[in-house]
Amino acid sequence: MGSEIRTARRIWSFVSGALLYLSALGLAHSLASQRWPLSLQSLLGGSGSWTLQLAQAVLIAVLLYGMAWVWAFYTVRPQRGHSRHPTTAWCLGGMGLAWLLALLAGVLEVSSRAGGYQPSLTGLLLSSTVPPLWGSLNGVAVLLAILSAGRWSARLRRQRKARQSQLNSQLSSQLDSDLDSDLDSELDSRPQRGLAAAPARQAA
Repeated sequence: MGSEIRTARRIWSFVSGALLYLSALGLAHSLASQRWPLSLQSLLGGSGSWTLQLAQAVLIAVLLYGMAWVWAFYTVRPQRGHSRHPTTAWCLGGMGLAWLLALLAGVLEVSSRAGGYQPSLTGLLLSSTVPPLWGSLNGVAVLLAILSAGRWSARLRRQRKARQSQLNSQLSSQLDSDLDSDLDSELDSRPQRGLAAAPARQAA
């Protein structure tokens, strides 16, 4: 039963990692398609400038990191009574498969476009709407979120084990103390009963 639960959790973590990356790409594409305020665009160098693209890519990556961290934490964290270790590697495996599929889809989209398609290097690396990378910072953000969530889950597990071990030690010490106290009380009461019984025999 335990092995079946572990296998199910690993499969779910793999599928969840793939869904996480695909959802992150969809969210990034939606956010990148929104128009920024003109005042902010002019402040960052105008529409199409590399500074504006960099600021947009960083902001989207930060939002994706927060979303992916929460998602990954609830995916990889150990379940009490069912699993002992975070399933971080399986979640990363699912993300890697989704990244490869997205890359292949991007390559196919680029090859199907007209021959004049030549995106700038900045747009190719940073833009969430430009295939085949779909924003390189997005993949980095999701990857770091999964690793960070896995490390945090492992840390919480170690702390929980340390508290449980400390509690067990305290309970064991308390039980030993109670047993010693009971034995001492029993040993102290035996001579008193013996002394009390001696006058009774003399009177008889």
